[in-house]
Parts: sequence; structure tokens; C-alpha cells
Amino acid sequence: MTFLLPVSWLDRYCPCMSGSFPRTGRRFTVGLVSFAVVVACSGDDTTGDPASPTPTAAVTQDAAAQVEDQIRTTFEQFIAAVVEAQSGTADDLEALFEGLATDETTELNVGIASRYADQGIVRVGEPVISDVNVQVVDRSGVVSACMDESAWAPRLASGATIPPAEELAAPHPVVYEVVESEGGWLIGDPIEPGGTITC
Repeated sequence: MTFLLPVSWLDRYCPCMSGSFPRTGRRFTVGLVSFAVVVACSGDDTTGDPASPTPTAAVTQDAAAQVEDQIRTTFEQFIAAVVEAQSGTADDLEALFEGLATDETTELNVGIASRYADQGIVRVGEPVISDVNVQVVDRSGVVSACMDESAWAPRLASGATIPPAEELAAPHPVVYEVVESEGGWLIGDPIEPGGTITC
């Protein structure tokens, strides 16, 4: 009798499918977080018009917006990498996550995709991602989103579809750490959403 890997909440909690509960030890609070950028100004000239507006606030807002956009793009590319990894069509799983995820998160996703392949399971289609939210503090933060997996079905080699877990049949929250690395951002560990996010 062939053992088929169950598509359970533990394996399908989030697209990383780590096979274990997301760690909660370093959970970030999901809420309004400010991103501070220090703008240095040179020169000793004090003769300028004291009523002239300072550009510091605008520069800070622009920098924060750029960081958020960069993280959103990385998150979208990460999800696309997860989808391709679990589609059964990729030859080099690790390469899919290069520059997108930390080593630990890459290892988790490669491991899960390999387990699926060993059991003859692939996922067809892709999830629908909505309500992406980013909070950043200094060089780390969180990205959260709502994920609908109803159009991202696990299938056996025979073509039979595996029913999704009940809690994943509707949009549900996913949350990840993000960490700065060499001027860019990487997707880190999944975080248990708890009751802080609803979809």
C-alpha cells in the first residue's frame, strides 16, 4: 500500500509548508509601525530663510514607501517561487529562492517540495494573494497577506485531486518575517497569525 503524504494544516499552513507550526518566539506586532530615516545635512550656513520647509519628512516618507514596495515585490516573487517549486516542473529548487528567502526558509520550502515529489503530489494552478501589508522597523519587519488556495489544488500523478484542508478552503492569513540583506530584503520565518489578522 502506497503511503501518501497528507495535505494537512501542518504542511499547508502557509506556502512554505514547513511541516511544523510557525515559530512564535519572535512575533512582531501587526499594527502601525514607523520607519525612521536619518537625513544628514552638511554646511554651516545659517542665513537661510527660517520659514523654508524642511525636506526631512518627505524624504523619510519616500524612503519608507520605497522599502515597502521592495518588500512587496520580494514577497510576490517568493510566492511565485513556492508555486513553481510545488508544481513539479523545476529542476533546481534552491535556485528558485535565491535572493528571495533566507537559507532556513529556502531549506524548508525545498524540503516540502521534495517530499511532495516523492509522494507523487504536485500542485496545479496558483493561490490568490490579496491585502498585502508591510511593517518595517530598522532592518527587519513583517509582511502579511490573505491567501486563497482554492485554485491551487494538490493532485496525484493519477490526476486525482486531494481535497484541501477545511481551514484553507477560504482566504486565510499568512505572515512572514522579512530581514534586510545586502541592500535588499529576504523572506524569513513564517509567523503564526493568531487572531491579529482576518481575511
